[in-house]
Amino acid sequence: MSRINLCEPWNSLTHVKNVVVYEQPLNERVRTLLRLAFLFRQATHRLRGTSTWDSRATLASLNEILDVLGRSDLKTELLKELERHQLGLGRLRTVAGVDQERLQNILTELGRHQARLHGSTTQLGQVLRDNEFLASLRQRSNIAGGTCDFDLPGYHYWLQQAAEQRVQQLSEWLATLDEIRAPVDLLVNLIRESATPTREQAAAGFFQRALDTATPYQLIRVALPADAQYFAEISGGKHRFSVRFLEPQGHARPRQVEHDVDFQLFCCAL
Repeated sequence: MSRINLCEPWNSLTHVKNVVVYEQPLNERVRTLLRLAFLFRQATHRLRGTSTWDSRATLASLNEILDVLGRSDLKTELLKELERHQLGLGRLRTVAGVDQERLQNILTELGRHQARLHGSTTQLGQVLRDNEFLASLRQRSNIAGGTCDFDLPGYHYWLQQAAEQRVQQLSEWLATLDEIRAPVDLLVNLIRESATPTREQAAAGFFQRALDTATPYQLIRVALPADAQYFAEISGGKHRFSVRFLEPQGHARPRQVEHDVDFQLFCCAL
């Protein structure tokens, strides 16, 4: 059964200023979802800038998104994930204490995204792939410095247009990917919010735990105070995971801390 907390407000730590969250996906599907969510956030942030360098950075993020969307099975994977969440959350309709209105809103949103993807007859991102201007940039993007002014005079011309015109064009291109971005963001948020944190301690900077393979664990999250002088390195799969807490050593390799480390652990299963 889905374990998302629908009895209390979601407790996301993503935007908490005094906490840093480290994540490790436990399967390839979640890995892809996290990459896409990251790239969409990055593109949106860069879009706010008005300089030619901001426009270059936004287009670079856009091309990275298209690279991820180039997987032929991605649409099928998204549809499967949407259906899996619908079935899991649907079982909560009869559970006492669940906010039924909120649950229904989530189920409706999942269904809407599923129907929209089902109704799409083209490959994800195909509208942008068919754009000759963007295609010329992608062809040069794997070459170091391949998008210099002398390599792509048409691109150089486009960059000289008014900032408002460039931002408007970039916004329109990004908007063509809304049918992917919206379900990706929803799925990532549902996965992240499916765990209640526990307080744990890593003896001499190392923590390890076995996972119940009967539970659909998707993601491991570790929260540390923002002023901690070390970071979390997580590794794992469907059977177990481990966390090492490492101290930066300047130009040398990070070193595992020697003291016990208290942290918050989220084992996200949905």
